[in-house]
Amino acid sequence: MKLKHQQTSFGRHETFPLRVGWLPKSLMALRQDADVFNQHEQAMRTLGVGRNMVKAIQYWLRVCNLVEFDTKQNAAPACITALGDALLGERADPYLEDDATLWIIHWLIASNAEMATGFFWFFNRFAAPRFKDADALLAMKDFAATELHLTTRAETTLKSDISTLLRLYAAVPGRTDEHLDALLAPLGLVEADPDGGYRSPRTSRPFMPQLALDFALAQRFAAEPDLQALPVRSILYAEGAWAAPGAVFRLNEEGLMTQLERLIATRPDQYALRDTAGLHQLFWRDRERRPEPLAVLRDYYRRYFL
Repeated sequence: MKLKHQQTSFGRHETFPLRVGWLPKSLMALRQDADVFNQHEQAMRTLGVGRNMVKAIQYWLRVCNLVEFDTKQNAAPACITALGDALLGERADPYLEDDATLWIIHWLIASNAEMATGFFWFFNRFAAPRFKDADALLAMKDFAATELHLTTRAETTLKSDISTLLRLYAAVPGRTDEHLDALLAPLGLVEADPDGGYRSPRTSRPFMPQLALDFALAQRFAAEPDLQALPVRSILYAEGAWAAPGAVFRLNEEGLMTQLERLIATRPDQYALRDTAGLHQLFWRDRERRPEPLAVLRDYYRRYFL
């Protein structure tokens, strides 16, 4: 599936990274009053944020597909999605206490090529293990121009995506807003380099929770009903508009294979690795039933939170 410029967007986060507490607090507010986002003044009071932050919160809720908003003039109440309930519901992780939940949130952002194109690009296409802000900006501009044909895209918009991403993923010593902005820093996917700039290498990541890859693969297989197998290479490296779990989770080949073997060991009736015509592939074994991403989440939180 090719990435098309009509289905991409940059800089819609109002320059605010997804902050600590925004998702849990928003879903709790929506459970009490589904109309809370229909009036900005009401949302500002309830969430304790400014007008632009309300827009940013709505954006992040949509990127993660946790809430559906009616954008019409006489808007209907917002609706928490089944994914929102499965991930941050009262029977899941409503207070964002488990690091595994952060890995899922990361996947939801970095795999959303349409609504978070800059984040999708960084984790799926930008391969530099060490870089500076200017390097990333130059590479993103080239991507926007050559692949998306967005030659008129404002540099300030692309720059805001780079800045927002780095604030979300990298804890920088001495930055006063670090405790608010760097929600996904605990994942260690992007780190400040002591010699200047940033690091984002592919590693084996032995402490990455199995849930992350389990959910990502379930979403990938569920998205194409006729898909029976994925080449391991396409799990490791992104193609077109499909996100690659190996790239999004910054796994090297050894790390990905270890994670896949662990997944197969726990789900031998569902997944299998096979060599077919010289191609190493991950097969979905159950032809009668497709993967259910929400069931993966519910099974995890039922075991760990109840």
